[in-house]
Amino acid sequence: MAAVLDYPIELTDEELVRMTGYRRPGKQIETLKSLGIPALRRPDNTVLVMRVHCIYPVGSPERAANDRPKLKSISRKK
Repeated sequence: MAAVLDYPIELTDEELVRMTGYRRPGKQIETLKSLGIPALRRPDNTVLVMRVHCIYPVGSPERAANDRPKLKSISRKK
């Protein structure tokens, strides 16, 4: 756990460029979301990604959609 504290809590700009292949914040966010990594745009137009989301990813958006329960509607009689 001590090794995690040796790094900043968020990814650096250089790490974001290496990870996404883009320098533009909009493209970075688009690529990160396709990887299932949550990203936010800061007021100064930079991208914020918490390091923990890259170490322990939650999963891709496609997988999350498939994990939803399959519900059937109930018809009501009048």
